[in-house]
Amino acid sequence: MKNPSQDPNHAREIIREIENMVGQANFDLDHREDFRVQIRVDENVEPAMFRPDPLIPGGHIANSLTVRAMRLDIFVLGDSLEDLAAPYACACGQDLDAQFWKLCPYCGRDIKL
Repeated sequence: MKNPSQDPNHAREIIREIENMVGQANFDLDHREDFRVQIRVDENVEPAMFRPDPLIPGGHIANSLTVRAMRLDIFVLGDSLEDLAAPYACACGQDLDAQFWKLCPYCGRDIKL
């Protein structure tokens, strides 16, 4: 069973709970900015890495396992990603930040928090 305090997908819920406790909003979550990045598959890119796409301006290329492993929605507040970091050590020996991955981009194992 997942520990909700370590699951990066629950960050927004936690922030709303904190806001409700004090009766004031810390962040304006209703006026968010959404960004989309085009990512194209190229098997010549190393696992868990992205390179600028030579064909699509502003896009990136990554290998197929990396594309399959990454989370589609990433919740970010401000300029820092450290506050929501979810360190994870995969059985394959790689250290990951689970806020970005649903699978290990090196071996394809599920990330279980």
